[in-house]
Amino acid sequence: MSDTFKVCESVGFQDAQPLMEEVDSFIEQSGSDIQIDFEALVVTNSLVVAMMMSWYRSAALKGKTINFLNLPAGVQKIVEISGLDHVLPIKK
Repeated sequence: MSDTFKVCESVGFQDAQPLMEEVDSFIEQSGSDIQIDFEALVVTNSLVVAMMMSWYRSAALKGKTINFLNLPAGVQKIVEISGLDHVLPIKK
């Protein structure tokens, strides 16, 4: 069974640090199979991709598997343009 964290509607520079800390804590406390769900996210920018990379690295360092679910089209496009679609574990 996996643990799922649901990202809120908007992620901006003003609320990035608290969200980073919240998800890092979630990763720390979760089991070995983690999912980050972006279904509710409506505001998309490259900050989200940077956060995904950080969470991916954090989970890997702890020996945990992480998957990103329901990426908005804008974030998916940034991931693809960046060449990270072959790095980040994204599930549709």
